[in-house]
Amino acid sequence: MAGHPGRRLTVTVKAPGPIFGAKVLLAPNAKANGMDIIYLPQVSFADENSEEWIWYVPEELTPEIIRALRPGSRVQYFYASPAELEQLRARLRELGFTALTKFIRKDTIPPQPEMTARVTYPFDTVIRRCVAKIAFNYLAHVVSEDVRLLLQEGFDAVRDFVRHGTLAEHTIVAAIGDPRLTEESRKGSFVDGHMLGVGWSNDDSILCNLSIFNAMTYQVALCRRYQGLWFALSSVHSFDLATKEARKLPADLLFPI
Repeated sequence: MAGHPGRRLTVTVKAPGPIFGAKVLLAPNAKANGMDIIYLPQVSFADENSEEWIWYVPEELTPEIIRALRPGSRVQYFYASPAELEQLRARLRELGFTALTKFIRKDTIPPQPEMTARVTYPFDTVIRRCVAKIAFNYLAHVVSEDVRLLLQEGFDAVRDFVRHGTLAEHTIVAAIGDPRLTEESRKGSFVDGHMLGVGWSNDDSILCNLSIFNAMTYQVALCRRYQGLWFALSSVHSFDLATKEARKLPADLLFPI
């Protein structure tokens, strides 16, 4: 899902035991009302008398890593199918993996509905521009595509960022709050899906908040310190992943801007 705000998140397992440090992916799953765990084929190495395992997916393995292995080093394979195991072995053979290492374990990753993990996720220009485009398109919808408003100078920064990736003097897109990746953390949410809200801030800026998959929330500065005539602007919409329906919500449900 690379290239848009729903892209998959890389997770490092922190649970104690032999899979400490292994990597999996999390992806939104509307049917399960949560996140899918996607297992990655990977290999880990440890020194002969050490329990500190270092994990690598195939694309992370390099000849330097193999050459640095000491005699008696140990290796573990984690995979979800025989094809993935062969993928790992082929990659190691390609890099010159030799009998200097002692194979001690070959594991299949079992399904794990719960795990303690450290989450890392990309928040690059591609994602920011995508989020900004969604927010600007929503503003255009809310103001009935009023070209005289949308082409004002105050919106130049966000338009240039969406179209050309031009960075502004101020931050246009920011992630707000922590990711809500577990069902428990999403309890009490108004909708199981997406939410968009646009309105005024206290300094006369026009901001849009987006909650994507009810897991990640972004704030987009559509216009900093608007200089034109003030106009009423307060709108919230939701998209329900279960019913596939979009609906307008009362403006007083506008999540914090």
